[in-house]
Amino acid sequence: MDLSQQLGGEAAIMTLDGEPVPSMQRRRITLGLILDNEGHIATRLIDVTPNRPPINISVRALGSRPATADFIGMDTVSGLCVLKTDDESIKAGAFSSPDPLPLRMDINLYGFHPNKPLNLDSAVVAGSPRVILFKGRISKALGDFRYNQGNPIYTLVSPGLTAVQDCSLILDRGNSIFGLAIYNMGAGGKHLVYPVSMIQKITQLVINTHKSISHGWLGATGIDEYGRMITPTSKASNPTVSERGVRITAVAPDSPAEIAGVRPKDILLNVNDRRIETYAQLASLIRQIPANNEISLRVKRGIEYKVLRAKLVAAPAVEPEQQLIAFARRLESMEEELRLLPPSDPARNKLESKVDMMRHFVGAVTGPAPPEIRLRVFYGMEVQPLTGQLMNYFSVSQGLLISNVLEGNRAFKSGLKAGDVITKIGDIVITDMTSLMTGLDKWVNGQLQITVSRRHESLKLNFKN
Repeated sequence: MDLSQQLGGEAAIMTLDGEPVPSMQRRRITLGLILDNEGHIATRLIDVTPNRPPINISVRALGSRPATADFIGMDTVSGLCVLKTDDESIKAGAFSSPDPLPLRMDINLYGFHPNKPLNLDSAVVAGSPRVILFKGRISKALGDFRYNQGNPIYTLVSPGLTAVQDCSLILDRGNSIFGLAIYNMGAGGKHLVYPVSMIQKITQLVINTHKSISHGWLGATGIDEYGRMITPTSKASNPTVSERGVRITAVAPDSPAEIAGVRPKDILLNVNDRRIETYAQLASLIRQIPANNEISLRVKRGIEYKVLRAKLVAAPAVEPEQQLIAFARRLESMEEELRLLPPSDPARNKLESKVDMMRHFVGAVTGPAPPEIRLRVFYGMEVQPLTGQLMNYFSVSQGLLISNVLEGNRAFKSGLKAGDVITKIGDIVITDMTSLMTGLDKWVNGQLQITVSRRHESLKLNFKN
C-alpha cells in the first residue's frame, strides 16, 4: 500500500483514549494515523510493552463515532503501536497533494522537502487534535546514531515553541503527510520526525506478523570505567586522563558480542561514531537500534585499539525482568545438557566453557537486580516478612512466609508451597531477605536443605534444580 497517497485528511487525525494498563486511573489521549481501509492505526501509547498490552482502547476519527480497537503489536525501538478496528466508519482519508487537507486557519505555510537542501526558511506543519496548524522547523538528524540513508529520520526543532503533541501529523508544503512526531519521553532527548516511508515499513512488518518488533541485543554487560590521571615519564609530556568508557565484565556465549570478538576487560569506547562513557549510555543506545542491524564497536584492549563489527539480534525479551527469566532458562537448559553429556564426549570441553561463560554472564546481569526480582526469576517464589501476629499463628520465632510459588520453577520442583515459612537454609537462620538470598546463593548445581514450617510442623526439603 502507498501510505503517502492513502493517509491523511481529517479522518486520518485520530484521537485515542483508554487505560493502557489496569493500574492507570486517569484517561490517556494520544494522536494517531489511519493506515489503510482495513482499520489499522499507528499511534504511540504510554506505559505499554508487548507483554503489557493496553486494554479498553477507544478510537475516534474526527467526524466519526467512537469505536473499539485491538492491540496488534508494537515496534519497541520507536514505540509505534499498531491497532486494529473493525468499525467501518474508520477509513483512511483520500489525501494527496491534489486533494489537500482543508485548513481551518489561514496560515502562511513553509514546507520542507526531503529531497532539497535544508535552509533557514524551511518549516513543517503539525496538526493538533483540533486540526489547528502550527509552523515548526525540522532538520535531518545527521548527528543521531540511528540516521543513515536508509533510515532518514529528522529532528523537530524547538518543539516547545511548536505546539505539537507526540504522534502529531507533520505536513509538507503541499499539505501532504510527511511523517509523525516521535517525542522523546526522557529528559534531554531529541524529538524526532519519522517519515511516512519509515512508518510504512515498521507498521507493515507488525501487521504481517501480528508480532511486536524487538530492539537489538548485544550480549555484553559492563561497568563504568572512569578516567585515571596518568603521570608521564618524560618531563616534556603533560599528564593525561585515560579514556572513559565501559569495561566489559561478561559476554554471553554465542551472542553478537562474542561472535564479534568482544572479551571481558575490553573497554568499549564507541558504538558506530557515538562516544560511550557509561554503561547506562550503552544500554540505552542498544535498545534504540533495531535487531539485525550491524554496528561497529571501538574497544581498547590493553594498549591496543580495535574496531569490531557486530550484528545485533532480537532481544530475548523487552522488559528487564523477562530478560532475566530468559537468561536463567537458557542457563538451566545448558546445565542440563552438560549434565547429560558423557565425560568422554569430545564436545564436553567446549560446552563446559560455554556454561562457565553463561554462569558468569547471568551473575553479572542479575547482580544489580533487586533481591525480590532475583528470587522470583531464579528460584521461582515470592516471600513476605512475618509480623508478630503471623509468627504466633505459624508458631515460629523467625522466617519468611512464601506468598507465591511459580509452577515449573526450582521452588516448585523442590516441593515448596505457598503458606510455607522458610526458617533455615543449611545452617543459615532466615530472618530477612538478605539471609534468604545468602543461603540460596550457596546453591551451585547441587542441593541445599531448606527447613520450612508447614501447618505447624517442621519439614526439611532438598532444594534442587
